[in-house]
Amino acid sequence: MVASARTLGALALFAAALVAAGSGDGSRARTCASEGCQALAADTRADSAEYLLQLSVHNLQNSSASLTGNSSSDSSSTVGSSAKSATDTTSGGAAGAAGASASARRSASGKASVVGHLAPDHVARDHAKIPESGDATVAVAQVGVATAAAEASAAEASQVARATWPPIVIGAVMLCTLLGFAMAPAVLPAALAKYVAEFLGTFVLVLTVSNCVLGGNPVWNATAIACSLMVMIYATGAVSGGNLNPAVSLALGLTGNLELIEVIKYWVAQILGGLAAAAVACSIHAPNMVSLAPVAPFSGSHAMVVEVIYTFMLCFVVLNCAASKQNNSPTDGNQFFALAIGFVIVAGGYAVGGISGAAFNPAVAIALDVKHAGFSWGIWYGLFELIGGALAALLYKIVRPAEKSGGDFPSDYQATLPTKLMSEFLGTFMLVITVGLNIITGSAATAFSAAASLMCMIYSLGNVSGAHFNPAVTVACVCRGACGVKDGVAYALVQTIAGCCAGLVAGVFHAASSNKDITYALKPGAGYTFSAACFAELFFTFVLAYTVLATATIAKPSSQPTSQNFYFGLSIGSCVTAGGFAIGAVSGGELNPAVSAGIAMLGTMSPGSDPLPPYTYLVGFILVELLGGLCAAAVFRFSHQSPAASNEAAALVCEFVGTFALVFTVGCCVISGSSTWNATAIAAVLMVMIYSTGPVSGGNLNPAVSLSLGLTGGLPWPKVFQYWVAQLLAGAAAGGAYVALFAPKTATLAPVTPFSWPYALLAEAIYTCMLCFVVLNCAASKRNNPRMDGNQFFALAIGFVIIAGGYAAGNISGACFNPSVALGVDIKHVGFHWGIVWALAEMLGAAMAAALYRAVRPDEKLSDDQLDAYEPSLSTKCLSEFLGTFMLVLTVGLNVVMASPAVAWSAAASLMCMIYSLGGVSGGHFNPAVTLAVVTSGRGKCSSRDGVAYTATQLLAGFAAGLVTKLFHAAGPNSEAKHLLQPGEGHSFIDAGLAEFFFTAVLAYIVLAVATTTPEPGTLKTKQNFQFALCIGSCVTAGGFAIGSVSGGELNPAVAVGISTQALSLGSLVCFVLWELCGGLISSIALRLTHPGEFTQAKA
Repeated sequence: MVASARTLGALALFAAALVAAGSGDGSRARTCASEGCQALAADTRADSAEYLLQLSVHNLQNSSASLTGNSSSDSSSTVGSSAKSATDTTSGGAAGAAGASASARRSASGKASVVGHLAPDHVARDHAKIPESGDATVAVAQVGVATAAAEASAAEASQVARATWPPIVIGAVMLCTLLGFAMAPAVLPAALAKYVAEFLGTFVLVLTVSNCVLGGNPVWNATAIACSLMVMIYATGAVSGGNLNPAVSLALGLTGNLELIEVIKYWVAQILGGLAAAAVACSIHAPNMVSLAPVAPFSGSHAMVVEVIYTFMLCFVVLNCAASKQNNSPTDGNQFFALAIGFVIVAGGYAVGGISGAAFNPAVAIALDVKHAGFSWGIWYGLFELIGGALAALLYKIVRPAEKSGGDFPSDYQATLPTKLMSEFLGTFMLVITVGLNIITGSAATAFSAAASLMCMIYSLGNVSGAHFNPAVTVACVCRGACGVKDGVAYALVQTIAGCCAGLVAGVFHAASSNKDITYALKPGAGYTFSAACFAELFFTFVLAYTVLATATIAKPSSQPTSQNFYFGLSIGSCVTAGGFAIGAVSGGELNPAVSAGIAMLGTMSPGSDPLPPYTYLVGFILVELLGGLCAAAVFRFSHQSPAASNEAAALVCEFVGTFALVFTVGCCVISGSSTWNATAIAAVLMVMIYSTGPVSGGNLNPAVSLSLGLTGGLPWPKVFQYWVAQLLAGAAAGGAYVALFAPKTATLAPVTPFSWPYALLAEAIYTCMLCFVVLNCAASKRNNPRMDGNQFFALAIGFVIIAGGYAAGNISGACFNPSVALGVDIKHVGFHWGIVWALAEMLGAAMAAALYRAVRPDEKLSDDQLDAYEPSLSTKCLSEFLGTFMLVLTVGLNVVMASPAVAWSAAASLMCMIYSLGGVSGGHFNPAVTLAVVTSGRGKCSSRDGVAYTATQLLAGFAAGLVTKLFHAAGPNSEAKHLLQPGEGHSFIDAGLAEFFFTAVLAYIVLAVATTTPEPGTLKTKQNFQFALCIGSCVTAGGFAIGSVSGGELNPAVAVGISTQALSLGSLVCFVLWELCGGLISSIALRLTHPGEFTQAKA
């Protein structure tokens, strides 16, 4: 009873804070606020307890007024086509759209759209543009209006002080009260924990969706929501299964994985969680509200069809990745299940957001229809989504006939050819329909969406048919001997049929779309020859097929105890991201004969107003794509299969091929890519080539990386020099290749105006240091790679450094971080202009990385026996925390001051990479709120002494990074802009504080649930945690884009300190920090509610 009383007390305080959010603080006039409310907000003399109570009562009295608004059909404009047409000369087709320009953080039009172009009922506020940044997106830490008046008066400063005082009082009271509850040993009974987990997970998902609808960015909303779903599934999966969706629970019930009574209970928890989240979001954004309806000009029938299709896909992926016994041995479970499930939202969100709104979840649909209590479109969406769940259960039983509830999976089971063909049909159909629907709706991210679709279906069906979904891949597998000729012929035929069927369905939607007069067909992009398009398709189809062979058909390494391959689907899908954005403007980036056939069928089914091009283009594209598969098999045979594979020659071939692919992708992106997606595309190709070549050569692909390995003893010096030769030759060859492809266009390497060369070289040195530091920690460290239990996240961490640094420093130095890239981009000067200077700075960065690596990992010199007993000293841990926090805050700051189009995405990547690198040293907190959560959660995870030292170090690192950011800001193009730590335009400090509170709580909760809990004994063969840093970083993606327009989405007191160095406002800083620390505290309370077993184990 004491535990229950404490829990209820915490929840009561929590509810009081929620209702207080609707009251405002006097800094803006809400339509739902009365004069009495404004006067109350201004009364700073009232004591804090009475103030909270009055706010709560007043808000409850006016709650009905806050839920009003008029429907609006406005949606944010996103441009960018992913297929060629007679009228479109700016982008390529199919899976390779050049992408769309992102909306400014505060759009001048005041329009907002989510995954599904769901618009707020009323947008009452005007947004200020960031100077010279029409392509800027929601910033993870860009708080305040970008252009404050230079002559701000003392009266204005006083007004800010008055506005911050009430939320500071509330935050301080919450902090003290929550601290008491967090330190108490209150836990829920285990029987109730799973329902709380379902409520909490659905709450976070719908809160993210609602905030994206009301203030997000259409280019990134689907990604933010996918990340939110993924992290909550990872966090709650071990407790409740992480359904978070009534359609998923139904599918699990129909396949015997969940009892009927549990399905009903889960539905109640999920729907209540969704409604609660919608209420909170509407309070933050009052008087704005979301609406749910088909997006004009599409009808309700169109919307219902796509909801069925993608809810089916979502439930089908859940069943195959999380419920299948073949994919989840009782003693060897996979760690990719939530990654696959979450990224269905990326696939479907971009594809059909402009048709139905892309709910795929009855709890989301009912919550978004909150103004009608779910009884308008919400109930219809929910019903059809449940049909999608039932369809998933049916097809799951067809493709996995050996899966029977209550029994073990037969070890000798082999899928029949008809079952394999059904698998290939489903996977190919979902891939091609995703591409087609992205095309006709003018998606901002066709290649990214298609890559997500491919990844999810590969993870789902890889052990049924091999999950080729591509005739070129099938050809490569047949040549490699991984697939029989008979099966290969059948696969290719079924894949082509599936592609044509998907094209027919897409044609129906095209005929009803606003783009129905546009002709989508296979042909070279405007300004490119057919031969150029063919070469582009051949090369990136080669990369795709080679990655399949190198990551999905080779035997597991002896250092890997688990039979599960956690990264193969991620690697293969990422090839589409890389190739699609790199050559979308040249050829369309199909990389797949089935996709080419589907696009041709789409054009034939709904031809538009322009004549179709000759079918010789279709034939030519298919032939070169098949040739790409053949070339992949030939290169793979030498690099991985022949006796030479164990020799130096094979390693040098791998270094050459990997570096060539990287530099060629860079060149293509620089000349014809999308500023929004270029860094992501380059990161994707680096990651997949490291995964592909790592088992043979180590996957250096960078002279600076080889140097750092040499300096730390990870690579013999003779091999370092050999690798340099292969890497530099590959860079020069790739430079010549992309120049020939794009002639007379070419790339240039130089400091980006107005920066001078010292700034550019400093940026190159810093992020090359980060890249090499991540390589050393994730791929070379004995502690991160025990001899018999190597990790599988190494290439993911290394590749995503490019996302961190590419967006942060791309507009300063060009973001090469690799001498081979620098010399390849500077090919017109044969590297003897800026290329050699860049290379020297990058080599300096590598040397810095080697020195820092030795400082944070002195244990690398120890023997294996000594290593097991090693415990880092407090000074070593603090150095780890300083480095990680510094790189995070610097990345945020540079993105903000350079008006990056992807601040939250870049910051998330920085956080993820540094956590993967240093999690084994200090825990990788890099955030005082996280440290507070870990300390107060008990269980001996972090002592109070260490927590205090960590917090001081993190704040110091944030301040230092802020000073470096200020240096770049003063020399940059936006030097006159001020970046203030304050609420977004039209929002109060209460709004901002509440937004920071919730999403900081999500971040800290994910840290606790994913990185500090103990898996059930015997369920995993590896001690390596593949997903922990991916989850933690993804919280920044979700929160940064969801609430960037409200508070800036810092989610971290150290980031708040870093931003404050640009223009200090003590009141604002204290306000933000208090609410973020409260978020950290309530996360430790939430862990007690959802993971009671953790605390009973600790007591035992």
